[in-house]
Amino acid sequence: MNRMVGLLVLLGVLGGGVHVYKRYDAVKQQEQAAAAARVLPDRSVIDVYGRPGCAYTSRMLTELEQAGVPIRFHNIDYPHTQAAFQERFSGSGLATSRGYALPVIAVAGQELARPQPSSVVYAYRHR
Repeated sequence: MNRMVGLLVLLGVLGGGVHVYKRYDAVKQQEQAAAAARVLPDRSVIDVYGRPGCAYTSRMLTELEQAGVPIRFHNIDYPHTQAAFQERFSGSGLATSRGYALPVIAVAGQELARPQPSSVVYAYRHR
């Protein structure tokens, strides 16, 4: 019986920990989304919109960092960032019938869907 009580207490503590983590993550997402919504176009920084698990996004981030280009990454998996993304790029002509090809880049007044990293570096350096 003592083992059963101990197990129930342990499960309760673990469940509480998961709840606290989810709450913390939700607050973090809202803060990041609010920051993303306040982002004004800045020609000195490249805005990269994508997902951390996307191979194209990862490649873009790696190559831009290696080129020494300042970037600001926006994770569109967060609901509020997704809403800001949709607001910024709806009507831009970047979306296809399947959605947006990630990453979407804002560089030097241009908006590009899944460009080659070298062309983004070129656009940044010749802005």
